[in-house]
Amino acid sequence: MAKSPVVLPLPGLSLTKGQLTKISPAKELPSKTVQAASQAKTQSPQPLWLALVFPQLALEAYLGEQQDIAAVLVKQHKGRSVVHSVSTLAQAQGIKVDMPVNAAYTLSPGLKVYPFEEQAESNRLQQLAVWGEQFTSKVSIQAPRALLLEVQGSSKLFGGLAELQHHIYQQLKGQWQHHFIGAITPTPMASLLLAHNGHSEVITHKTALRSMLGRLSVNHLPLGLKKKQQLRNTGIRVLRDLFRLPKDALARRFGPKLTNYLDRTLGLIPDPLDFFTSSESFAAFYEFPLDVHKSDLILIIAGQLLEQLALFLRERDICINQCEFRLHHDKQSATTVVLGVRQASREPQHLLSLLKEQLERLALKAPVKSIALSAHHFLPFMPQDDALPGLFANIPSAQPEFPEKTSINHLLEQLQARLGRDAIRKLHSANDRRPEYDYSVNDASRTQGQLPYQQRPFWLLPEPQQLSQKNNQPWLNGPVKLLKGPERIEAGWWSGVDIRRDYYIAIDNRGSHLWIFRTVNEQRQWYLHGIFS
Repeated sequence: MAKSPVVLPLPGLSLTKGQLTKISPAKELPSKTVQAASQAKTQSPQPLWLALVFPQLALEAYLGEQQDIAAVLVKQHKGRSVVHSVSTLAQAQGIKVDMPVNAAYTLSPGLKVYPFEEQAESNRLQQLAVWGEQFTSKVSIQAPRALLLEVQGSSKLFGGLAELQHHIYQQLKGQWQHHFIGAITPTPMASLLLAHNGHSEVITHKTALRSMLGRLSVNHLPLGLKKKQQLRNTGIRVLRDLFRLPKDALARRFGPKLTNYLDRTLGLIPDPLDFFTSSESFAAFYEFPLDVHKSDLILIIAGQLLEQLALFLRERDICINQCEFRLHHDKQSATTVVLGVRQASREPQHLLSLLKEQLERLALKAPVKSIALSAHHFLPFMPQDDALPGLFANIPSAQPEFPEKTSINHLLEQLQARLGRDAIRKLHSANDRRPEYDYSVNDASRTQGQLPYQQRPFWLLPEPQQLSQKNNQPWLNGPVKLLKGPERIEAGWWSGVDIRRDYYIAIDNRGSHLWIFRTVNEQRQWYLHGIFS
């Protein structure tokens, strides 16, 4: 897309790069101005960083769909139990972070209390980072509860910065159901500083950073309590006061880390980041708040995990032919359910339907405490159209099961999930040119071998039937007319059962199409080998 022309400081004059040397002699620009304009023209847009801070990440990851209850996560601090995370309903009842658990119970007798697990919070942040890769290739995890996404580079793909921001926020609210604060600025540290302190700002130019950040209290800085107290003792209350102080004096009194942080926040020095790179395997996990006995709830959560898997696959333009669910029980080994598909897929609804078929036939040995989904082997995504359009459209009883456009592979996989893998068999090529050995009956999930491209009859005789001859032509209840051929087949010499035949497609006087051959030897006999149905 062509960039806008560079506007130079001359009244009413708009120039592109190619026009810079074509100005009339009376109006020539100084060489430095021309050089600056050329650099501005070729300069790429400055990056913009979206910081996403999730204040209740650990609790929301633990509660899942149950967000409308009074609940807290509890951690151990100096030998006592204190509140780590608070749900929205619990906040409305007056419960706060770092409050002793006994005091929280006093405010809310029906409060649900769960232990804080740092690993669960880290896992959810990793999942969000994988999700973020669909919007940008530059995702940085800012533990324990924040992400950074560079959104300028991909904003045009989504119709502009506002549209991209809308897409991200809608998925976080709908798909993930997370509370979050988002801020966009030209520097990573400024975005994090604003978001961590509840400011959902969008700043697109570095020149606006100083005035916007200057209003923040020094209490918002990522400093220890002692450093913050030292700043307040010297009369420094907001960041604007820090910006006005000489940098050297500030570094001498409060240390170079503070001045370095301020310079990175304002974009005066580079701020290198470690970017997240997702692994070549997928794993998702959900722990139920209560033990689950019915498959309905298991399917709801499994559907959410499969949606995460589908997103993971779409981001990388890959697909799977197998994934594995593990249903964990208390004091018993996990129940494993393997979902295999004939044709590599990334359709979550189809995989969920296969899981449903298997769970209906599976007797759970104990209540389910948690569910895990994993996939490790991936294939490039190749779109294929193997639909059976309208095949079941006129069968009322089949309409809910088979939509108007039904994949034959999906149909076979559903039948296998319901009836068992050995119940569905299929003809496969045995890669042997001899017709008697060219086909075999195997598991329907087996990969199809290369089939002969020549026309073949579906019905072969158990043994070729010798035909009589009249005038050196084949005869079967009358003359047989040759339509197509010959097709020479010579094979089997390596097994001791070798053949040398010339095959023809023929028609008899009753209109039946035949597959006949003539031996390539001295006898030159005619044989009937197959009949086209």
